[in-house]
Amino acid sequence: MGSIFKAKITRPMPAGATLVTREGKQWAEWRDASGKVRRAPTTGVKAKRPGIIVDAATFTAKFRDGSGVIRKVATGCRTREAAKQVLADLESRSEKVRAGMLSPREAEAAEHLSITVDEHIGDYLKALANSRGKGAHPRVSKTHVDNVRRGLGELTGSCGFKTLRDLDRQKVLDWASNSLRRPDETTTKKDGTVRIRKAPGPRTINAKLIALTAFGNWLVDSGRLIENPFDRLKKLDESDDVRRRRRALATDELRRLLEIARLRPLAEYGRSTVRVSGRSRTSKSRATWRKSLLTTDTITEAAVRGRSAVRPEMAERLELQGWERALTYELLLTTGMRKGELASLTIEDVDLCDDAPAVTLRGIHAKNGKRATIPLRPDVAIHVRAWLADRRRRLAAQGRVLAADDRLVQIPSGLIRILDRDLVAAGIPKVDERGRQLDVHAMRTTFNTHLAVAGVDPRTAMAAMRVSSLDLVLKTYADEKHFDVTKAVNLLPAPPTPTSMLASVGLTDVTEPVVPIVVPTSGKRGALEGSPGHRSPSGEKSAPAKKAKNSRDSRVIPAKPEERAKGLEPSTSSLGS
Repeated sequence: MGSIFKAKITRPMPAGATLVTREGKQWAEWRDASGKVRRAPTTGVKAKRPGIIVDAATFTAKFRDGSGVIRKVATGCRTREAAKQVLADLESRSEKVRAGMLSPREAEAAEHLSITVDEHIGDYLKALANSRGKGAHPRVSKTHVDNVRRGLGELTGSCGFKTLRDLDRQKVLDWASNSLRRPDETTTKKDGTVRIRKAPGPRTINAKLIALTAFGNWLVDSGRLIENPFDRLKKLDESDDVRRRRRALATDELRRLLEIARLRPLAEYGRSTVRVSGRSRTSKSRATWRKSLLTTDTITEAAVRGRSAVRPEMAERLELQGWERALTYELLLTTGMRKGELASLTIEDVDLCDDAPAVTLRGIHAKNGKRATIPLRPDVAIHVRAWLADRRRRLAAQGRVLAADDRLVQIPSGLIRILDRDLVAAGIPKVDERGRQLDVHAMRTTFNTHLAVAGVDPRTAMAAMRVSSLDLVLKTYADEKHFDVTKAVNLLPAPPTPTSMLASVGLTDVTEPVVPIVVPTSGKRGALEGSPGHRSPSGEKSAPAKKAKNSRDSRVIPAKPEERAKGLEPSTSSLGS
């Protein structure tokens, strides 16, 4: 027979409590907010933190489950009558398990149905944060856990899921459908600025559906549900939901970008001043002049002026900054690495042997969690070797050495803004006429596109890009503007011209003009005039052939209906039917 009771819990010592001893036990006395005197036993002098022992606000049920194990389950009830009803349900379920009417797994899942969904989500997020990541990643990233928390919170709140009993697959499908039709939200801030919050796209909705499916799988694995109600949710089509369409850089654009990146840090201090006309201020006002813009034609002269305008040690620092930036762009463009992957490379990850120079990307730093050896072009390896030799020389002058765990290049936090300024100086549009844009990740698109232009097969490109989907190589990271389709069509074999064969059967070449056999006669309604034969090369029409009286082939429309043989089913309809 089961029982219910209030468990003893420990609370912090109330403020202003006095300690008294009664019958050899230590008690605490204090007055609550209403002024009533309260008493409770303390945790004792041996406790690490002083506190009091009080009864829990809700009852706990104690019973023997279907396997014969004594269990204690929190009822969540504040009244004794409600707690007894929960105990009766638990004992009834245990009896059904012992009688074979329920399986132990079904009985265990039934205990979680009344627990709130928020509590289950909290347990799931704790398990997710402590789980192992992809590949060599020891833990799932905090960003992913936060995204799952927001996605599940929004989805369960919109669908009205309070407990596991409320989980409904159809409500989720309705939510996904309504989210696609949701209009953009416009809000006005206090300063008057208008902010437009766009409706979620298919990719955003699919991410939340995936998180919900994973949550349902965890509920089944942890014994809280028998089956996942969100298994195999149909995803929305993401083909038209590409938020950032990136383009590839052309060969000439690559050259200009690397030149600008190398010189611009120093050239910024050598920009000439340009007077602004039409200003009604004093000649010494800042509004009457501005710095000239840097271009590929003026950046060399500006770099020379900048070297003489700053101190020698600062000029040296700016030169190194430009060198490192150009090398960063070059590595991104020729290896296909992501920005974070390049930033993780250390000196010991670089192998500059003459036969096969390469860098080793550790699995813990790769996006897919897999260790990879990325080859370097020989000319790029020469640039890296010169960069490292110069760093060792400068450190040796300071009595230091280049450590194995030092970074190969330092990636600045504002690399996106730096690239935008370099693009302006190089005369490269950030967004082209198709709406495709350039950013740091577009260098990965440039790498894959140039592989395709060079004739590299897609499977090899997948290995170079370190992706598992062929669509990423053929669609996502490919810029079809750089593909020479005309050249590809011209490479097709020429179609045969069977002139001799046509002549042997009395047919003309397809290149000669063709005169229709039957043409309408003007002025005669419904009448048709035949014009057999063909024109001679001089343009004269040959004499028409003599029409046979009883020739069936000479008639277009029969003069009278034709009778079929009776008892036979025709295979096709005739003009006489």
